[in-house]
Amino acid sequence: MKDKFEEIIDKLPNLLEQLKNSPSKNRDTLGTLPQKGIYVFYEKKCPVYVGRSNRIKERLQEHSRPSSTHTSATFAFNLAKEDAIKNGMDVNNKTRAHLENDSAFSSLYTETKERVSKMSIKVIEIDDPIIQTIFEVYVSVQFNTFNDFDTH
Repeated sequence: MKDKFEEIIDKLPNLLEQLKNSPSKNRDTLGTLPQKGIYVFYEKKCPVYVGRSNRIKERLQEHSRPSSTHTSATFAFNLAKEDAIKNGMDVNNKTRAHLENDSAFSSLYTETKERVSKMSIKVIEIDDPIIQTIFEVYVSVQFNTFNDFDTH
């Protein structure tokens, strides 16, 4: 008899196929979405970020809303931080709040939220929070996305 964890693990490949086959959406045409589940941002048809939420539509909008802060648009913030490093900007040993108030970084962050707003998105409904958690990591590893699962 399989234990609960093994049963979950056995479901992951099928769930991944369902996610891959789900329709692509964009921020302006989200339409009806499940309340709970996993979402993937795609840029140039490549998966770049996996997230999970119990309020998917609102969460997707937060990722790219111009007024979103570092606490609600974390994906865009981390992309902006990566771009800042590539541009020679010193972001080490600075808090998120400090960076957000830095005019050069803030400008880059605004551009990055706009970039995220243009990405396509795929979504799959998953109600169970344990399956959501495990599947988010599984999808990120399978797709080799930007996620790092570090705490902040």
